[in-house]
Amino acid sequence: MRARTTLLIVAMALVVALGGCGSDESGEVTLVFAAGSDPSGATEALIEEYNSAHPGVTVEFQAMPASTDTQHDSYVTYLSARQSNVDIYSLDVIWTAEFATAGWIREVPEGLIDREDFLEGPLVSASYDDVLYAIPWFTDAGVLYYRRDLLEEAGLDVPETWDEFRTACDALASDPDVDGYVWQGARYEGLVCNFLEFLWSIGGSIEPDRLRDETPAVRNEVAAALALMKSLVDEGYSPQSVLTYKEEDARRVFTEGQSIFLRNWPYAWSMAQGEGSKVTDVVGIARLPHAPGETPYSTIGGWNVAVSTFSKHPEEAFEFLAFIAGERSLELRAIEGGYLPTRKATYADPDVLEANPHFERFFEVFRYTRNRPRSPEYSLASDIIQENAHRALSGSMPVEDAADQMVERLLDTLGDQR
Repeated sequence: MRARTTLLIVAMALVVALGGCGSDESGEVTLVFAAGSDPSGATEALIEEYNSAHPGVTVEFQAMPASTDTQHDSYVTYLSARQSNVDIYSLDVIWTAEFATAGWIREVPEGLIDREDFLEGPLVSASYDDVLYAIPWFTDAGVLYYRRDLLEEAGLDVPETWDEFRTACDALASDPDVDGYVWQGARYEGLVCNFLEFLWSIGGSIEPDRLRDETPAVRNEVAAALALMKSLVDEGYSPQSVLTYKEEDARRVFTEGQSIFLRNWPYAWSMAQGEGSKVTDVVGIARLPHAPGETPYSTIGGWNVAVSTFSKHPEEAFEFLAFIAGERSLELRAIEGGYLPTRKATYADPDVLEANPHFERFFEVFRYTRNRPRSPEYSLASDIIQENAHRALSGSMPVEDAADQMVERLLDTLGDQR
């Protein structure tokens, strides 16, 4: 309760700090764009460029706290009070349904963007109930990192199926201090992303229509995915400590040279190549393992940009929205900050590839992404998955029982959506 109160105090302080916005007596329009801070400075440089090219309109950048939860609570505070202090919001991909259902963000005008320009996964994340409410800004997805040098020395190809994955781990298991596979198994949002990737890798899903119409089949798929995850730990392919790992815990193990494979987000690439890494220049990128005949989908992450329903200047806000999520913006942010573009063409831009040669490989991964359940009740669904998945993996609940409880509760939470 104290933590929640602190978040709300922070949010209200930000409301006061932001104050009002709109037109002054001279007719000048001021817009406020709220987003996480950009250490590269690219976002603020783009805003300065936009302001210079648009006399009469001034966009102010409001850098939000680094914590996603704090950002979310601040936004909810503004919007539930119908505040017009922010015109454009950067939203986590999992918030679209919540904000759209609450009536807090505007539909994107038809023709503002060409949808064919964007990767499918990010575009879907910006939509709810077949309506586009945001424009994809930058993206993220689960990636398999591997020790290219070790596989080459052993004469092994990058494993694609789970059986090949186990074979590779067995063949390279000469050092007892080196783990086979590290991933995110702590009880938090990262576990949801990992669980879904395991589930999709065997052909399963928890889409609302399947929960409702094919409940027994979904229950079996969930149980199989949990069993696969648990078997990696029980059989020593992943350490028991993986059940406490978040992104940085797993990343550190890998960049210390203490694991062969790592599941993480694209940010880990620069860490693997950076100062202090023990695996510099010997790391490869691949799609996640999968069952024979199935597609290895990755959980999509990233952020979109949307216009507040309560903005006093929606026309000007949408014009800026098209710019900040446009080709020029994505190119500069990719070059200066390493942000992964949501537009397909940016991955072929020679300047972007010169700055980030690894983007070409990431593009192959991003062609096969899927979203977490898109629902106004996503937070509850996430808690259900976290709780039951972690119980199954830790052995505090049998896999079948955890699958039963997860599916039953998800059916109550998501199953009535159509």
